[in-house]
Amino acid sequence: MARADYLDLLAGTNTRELPVAGHGRGAVTRLAAPNGKSLLIRQYRRGGVLRYINKEKYLGPRRPLDEMRICREAAARGVPVAEVVGAIVEARGPFRLCSLVTEEIEDTIDLGEYICWLPAAPPREILAEKRNIIEATARAVRKMHDAGLYHADLQAKNILVRRTTKGVEVFFIDLDKSVIKEKLPERLRARNLRRLNRSIIKIQSALPPIDDADRRRFLKAYRAGDRIFGDVASPLLRSCRVQVALHRLSWRIFK
Repeated sequence: MARADYLDLLAGTNTRELPVAGHGRGAVTRLAAPNGKSLLIRQYRRGGVLRYINKEKYLGPRRPLDEMRICREAAARGVPVAEVVGAIVEARGPFRLCSLVTEEIEDTIDLGEYICWLPAAPPREILAEKRNIIEATARAVRKMHDAGLYHADLQAKNILVRRTTKGVEVFFIDLDKSVIKEKLPERLRARNLRRLNRSIIKIQSALPPIDDADRRRFLKAYRAGDRIFGDVASPLLRSCRVQVALHRLSWRIFK
């Protein structure tokens, strides 16, 4: 299952023989293609308690096929996502190992890496860049939601940013278990934003480079002057503040 120009390359690929970058469910394998492109192979792995019982074996290729469909539909609706070029399904007895193959988006850094790089008190030029990235990310998330896409795992590491002379470009990756609706309700939009906020909190230190002013900036850019969320915008921001407070409390208790 691959794009025609990658069919021969992927048909002869054994994922067990390739080096893996990263760890856990986010681990990927990089494969150089003859056309000079770099392909990323992400194997499907279960999380939660199930990973101790059956970590990576499936009865069929439904998960990569579903994600391929979602990615292509999202791209058709104008959502900036990685281009899916195929899937690799390897037999293991009655089971299958399934992987999704995408073209690497060059010169990007994931939002989590960027936040980890930020100093606690950034100088003026970095502060300006941070604000640009926050606003660009908010606009991209809004565009994704307006297109009807609910990202099942919207967290910082699944958002890629690229600095260009024209500004900041934002891309979304890992759409496994995501869904596309004709119109995404505010309830799911808010759930996505809280999930993103929680992921940012988890990667921050005691002196976070992302503060309450940044969250207000994000929400303002997301709303873009309209009444999305209506009077719920303030409670949404308060719920994000509660997430921060609880994280700081647990950090002080268990550090």
